[in-house]
Amino acid sequence: MELRLAGSVCQGSGANNEDGWGYVGEPGNVEAAWILDGVTGINDRAYLPAASDAAWFVARACHHLSELAGGPSGLDRILAELVARLVTEQGNALEGKDIPDDYDPPAACLVLVKKFGNVWRAARLGDSCLLARSADGDHRILTYSPNNAFDNWLAGEAGKRRATGMTGMKELLAAFRPQHLASRRRRNSDGGHSVLEAHRRALAFAERVDLGNPEAILLCTDGYYRAVDHYRLLENESLLRRADVDVVLKAVREVEAADPECARYPRYKPADDATAVLLAAQSGS
Repeated sequence: MELRLAGSVCQGSGANNEDGWGYVGEPGNVEAAWILDGVTGINDRAYLPAASDAAWFVARACHHLSELAGGPSGLDRILAELVARLVTEQGNALEGKDIPDDYDPPAACLVLVKKFGNVWRAARLGDSCLLARSADGDHRILTYSPNNAFDNWLAGEAGKRRATGMTGMKELLAAFRPQHLASRRRRNSDGGHSVLEAHRRALAFAERVDLGNPEAILLCTDGYYRAVDHYRLLENESLLRRADVDVVLKAVREVEAADPECARYPRYKPADDATAVLLAAQSGS
């Protein structure tokens, strides 16, 4: 089944948007699509040539995927070449720089979907979300990540700090830097969480899913998925049916603006970068 680009939105929550997305093919017949959610940096400054290391990493990954995701290559080959390019490019960009021992390298959550004949397949690294619906109404939902327990712990501890007057994200990031660093050093290892990074170990932790012949696919970062798991504005099935992704995100932002202290809806960040890409069959097809 041919899927068209039915909706897209990509909006930062602060000065820098560290999300990204892209597709190959035509708007009316998409061959592959992806979203990226850059992991918030905890270093003292940017070491790569961009507003932040995460923004640089996401931009480079998007660039490479635009070259790699087309054609007959399978998902494993695409991911392997993507990681290989990032390893080389990041190494070159950091060469000769005074990198601290506790440097936290950039990373990003990735969801990539690609059509192979009449079948769509997906690969996922990290906690961004994939929702798909087949013509018979069956749904495939991928939202769980092993890092969710850590995220929930952070939300609770951040709430305690906010109660004492610590409200700035820079302050909170500094306060929880040791915990962040420990968690990130376990990434792509047993007991850790998967994520796209400039290291071959990421390849062993990518989820791969056969989606069959879906009539709709939604890729979204956790900032957009807050409409479901945090604010209960929608459920998975209704979120997947909403082509007006900008309106959904507007509703998310309204909830966040009304709860800046994260009191009604406990969370680590008052708001997060948010991206959604909806692919859907032509009406009547």
